[in-house]
Amino acid sequence: MHISFAQEKTVSGVVTDQNGLPLPGTTVLVKGTTSGTSTDFDGNYSIKANKGATLVFSFVGYTTKEAKVGTSSTINMTLEEDAAALEEVVVTALGIRREARSIGYAVSTVKSEDLNEVRETNVLNALQGKASGLLITNQSGNVGGSTRILIRGNSSLSGTVQPLFVVDGVPISNANTATGSRITGGFDFGNRAQDINPDDIDTVTILKGASAAALYGSRASGGVIVITTKRGKKGSKASVSFNSNFRFDTPLILPDFQNEFASGDEGVYDFNETPNEQVTSGWGPSLSSLQGQTYENFNGQQKQFFAVPKNVENFYNTGALSINSLTISGAGENGSDYRLSVAYTDQTGLVPNSGLNRTNIGFNGGREFSDKLKSRVNFNYIRTNLNGTARVGANDPNVLTSIVNLLPRTTDFNDFKPWIDNQGNQLNAPGGQQNNPFWVAFENAPEVTVQRFFGNLAMEYSPTKDLNILGRAGYDTSVDKRFTQNSIGTIGRLNGTFTDDWIDRRELTLDLIATYDKDVTTDFNITTRAGMQWNERVFERLGNNALDLTVPELFAPGNADVNNVFKDINKRRIFGVFGDITFNYKNWLILNATGRNDFSSTLPAANNSFFYPSVSLSWVFSDALNLKSDIFSFGKLRGSWANVGGDTNAYLLDFNFNPDTEFFGQFGTGGTFPFNGQLAFNSNGFITNPNLRPSNQENYEVGIELGFFNSRLNINATYYSNLTEDDIVFVPTPQTSGFASFLTNVGGVSNKGFEIDLNATILRTEDFRWEVVANFSKNETIVEDLSGLPGEALNLETEFNGIAVRAVEGKPFQLFGTRFARATDADGNEIEDQILVDENGLRQIGQPGELGTIQPDFTMGLSTTFRYKGFSLSTTFDWRQGGKLFSNTVGSLRTSGLAAETAVDRDNLFVDPNTFVDNGDGTYSPNTTPIQSTQLYWGQFANASIAEGNVFDATFIKWRELSLTYTFPSKSLEKTPVKALQLGIQGRNLAIFNSSVPHIDPEASIGGAGSQLDGIERGSVPSPRSIGMNITVNF
Repeated sequence: MHISFAQEKTVSGVVTDQNGLPLPGTTVLVKGTTSGTSTDFDGNYSIKANKGATLVFSFVGYTTKEAKVGTSSTINMTLEEDAAALEEVVVTALGIRREARSIGYAVSTVKSEDLNEVRETNVLNALQGKASGLLITNQSGNVGGSTRILIRGNSSLSGTVQPLFVVDGVPISNANTATGSRITGGFDFGNRAQDINPDDIDTVTILKGASAAALYGSRASGGVIVITTKRGKKGSKASVSFNSNFRFDTPLILPDFQNEFASGDEGVYDFNETPNEQVTSGWGPSLSSLQGQTYENFNGQQKQFFAVPKNVENFYNTGALSINSLTISGAGENGSDYRLSVAYTDQTGLVPNSGLNRTNIGFNGGREFSDKLKSRVNFNYIRTNLNGTARVGANDPNVLTSIVNLLPRTTDFNDFKPWIDNQGNQLNAPGGQQNNPFWVAFENAPEVTVQRFFGNLAMEYSPTKDLNILGRAGYDTSVDKRFTQNSIGTIGRLNGTFTDDWIDRRELTLDLIATYDKDVTTDFNITTRAGMQWNERVFERLGNNALDLTVPELFAPGNADVNNVFKDINKRRIFGVFGDITFNYKNWLILNATGRNDFSSTLPAANNSFFYPSVSLSWVFSDALNLKSDIFSFGKLRGSWANVGGDTNAYLLDFNFNPDTEFFGQFGTGGTFPFNGQLAFNSNGFITNPNLRPSNQENYEVGIELGFFNSRLNINATYYSNLTEDDIVFVPTPQTSGFASFLTNVGGVSNKGFEIDLNATILRTEDFRWEVVANFSKNETIVEDLSGLPGEALNLETEFNGIAVRAVEGKPFQLFGTRFARATDADGNEIEDQILVDENGLRQIGQPGELGTIQPDFTMGLSTTFRYKGFSLSTTFDWRQGGKLFSNTVGSLRTSGLAAETAVDRDNLFVDPNTFVDNGDGTYSPNTTPIQSTQLYWGQFANASIAEGNVFDATFIKWRELSLTYTFPSKSLEKTPVKALQLGIQGRNLAIFNSSVPHIDPEASIGGAGSQLDGIERGSVPSPRSIGMNITVNF
């Protein structure tokens, strides 16, 4: 007894998490005794223990650790988050938190540290490759451009199937409003999800199926992205965190040009042509044959014939991105918590004179007034300035049209500067038919300013321990001011134009939810909810398209001969009532049923009320059958069924007239109204339908979740089936009707597939940890029914030269366009591998037809992390297999003779392989007529000729992210005010593998959020490859 007492000593230290932040309230016990204590606000503890005793450190949501008492009186401890514990609670519909084991449908959760491993300005991009069921597409490398997201494929013919975004229980806008046509040269100014500060996000939960999203109503037919923001930790003192991120951007992939031939036609360069008459395509003589000769370039200088291999590469800037954020958070002893964040983003783009800066201010605070009453307020203010965004689409004045497709290989971009001559006129590009790219970038730069506020106020009252009443109001408002211009002298807009565009969006959501949670017996619990939701969305747009300016650089209505003022007001409301009941038996058998009825202002009064139910079941058989062991730790079977409805946009039920306005088209300006003081009005262009019905979507899914080796290996597999019927779409009408389309219910689209999520801790020791996270998704979308439509097909989007995205009954969504002519069998069916040529050996143009599906065969993401002491190495790969892509850029490069492949065998004759000649008697013979590559590319792959020649397999594997960080030990910072310090280097979009698409990123497209134009690319800005560094300091 005396010896034990003599060895007793006081041990003290600090308990922190893996980021170096203190963990107040951590339990510290002397193992095998009842002696224990807890850490204070700063994570400090002090306890008496004998030498040789073992201290046990435990905290909810973290792995428990032990340490033996030795000669030192100080033991500091770092606890790591317990993945299994963190997954126990999931944020579901309406912000309801439920235990993961009780959920009967598939959800995926991405945590803050995984989102911000490599910083992104758009949170959607940070989700790529990190969750199953997601198809996320960057439209291009444009600064501030939009990102499209689909959950379990495209389930609608209308193209509006985007997920609902919810922040802290309240819906917010992810609108993407284009200016002009994305096909012929409009602007994509981004989707508004990019306004969210990634540093403020705690978790992102993806609700995939209809059962998961049913309580959100008709707006959630495309799934839900539920974002939960960070708050101050209760029981903690004020802390300050600063994060700084900086990176450089360069083009990930640029076209592979030929550098062997000069400009010209049929192997000839015409020295008698003036610079403005020069042929710019690369079908001239070889550069080697022109050595010693000179030509007059477009600014009157004499130049020798030398290739400039990096002329396009030298046009682009090295982009830069810096993100700096400051956070103050903490909690009071009266049950309050707070978190205030400020972030500033500054980005310069790859295209000269393009850039973005954004300021984010966010606050999240809560207060417990008593055991019965508490409140929470959350608000965010965002101001975004966007400048110089390049046009999308392939027509000039898209800056990319001239630099990629129509510049001789002898052109030096330094010759384009300055882009204005002594008289103030544009210094044109070679040939005189294209704009100087620097003129477009600097003189025609658009300017956009967006100010946005969104937030919510919630009050909770619990009159009894079983009853809780939640009232919540959420508001989201934004003002989007846009200015686009074409200065006087712009080719295609010689007289100058400008557009002022003001867009105002407002959304108000009110929730009232009552929850009754009762333990009927020790084994049986019933939780019921009843509530109502009122949502109003208002869209207002006011602008002016000004034509034919008089004074250069004066962009005012009084300086324009024609001003076309346009205005649009759109208001819609949805009122919903809902109920939810959950039966829980011993926490291993959970049955949940929901029902919601919506009343929509956008549907006819006779059909504006629609009810949709859901039911789900979860059976944790590992608990029910007592199957747990050292090998098998968890097993759950689940299943769900749901039926949901959907409405349409506002003001589609009544016939109306709108003022005739001029939007800039492909070949310049057209309208001249008002004419002699007279206004012109157009109808809405479609036939209305007083019998419109809600669309209907039926969904079921089954799944299994398994855990092994104390949850070090976890597998989650799901099979789902979804059928959308009575979709609300515009269908074409005969020209004799006087209208372009008819709004009606039509069709059926099915989505079936399966998903697998896997996470594993491969190796774990005291100092080393190797983790792997993988996901696999396969979705098959089939157009089931287009009864009544001509040919049982419907063009969803049509590109300039006839390529279209088409719905064809019995097939997935297809690319549709002109094909090569093919031999046919005895039944008249085309033989795919037998292309027909004419008497000259050139491929023949066939009839328009299907060119392949735009949907991938499967997608897969793989992330792995290695941790050794303070070091962490993480990387993510994103694999998309299959699908088709039409590239206008590739077609233009080949047609103009600038692509590298057009130089191969240019002077040699060859026989086009796999081609045949029609003998005229139903038989076919192999082609033996030789041709030149000039004939092949100019005659066959020209933009307006055969679309099939520019369709490619869109498969790719992208190295999405790489991050190496070092977290300094807490002990090394003890004598400083710094509580935690982390340094890192980062990379994003580092490489692309296994791509069959030449010259461009196969992920590019001209569609934005809400567009059907996936699978079509025209003049896209290269995707950026990013490399940078990051520092995080906590005080």
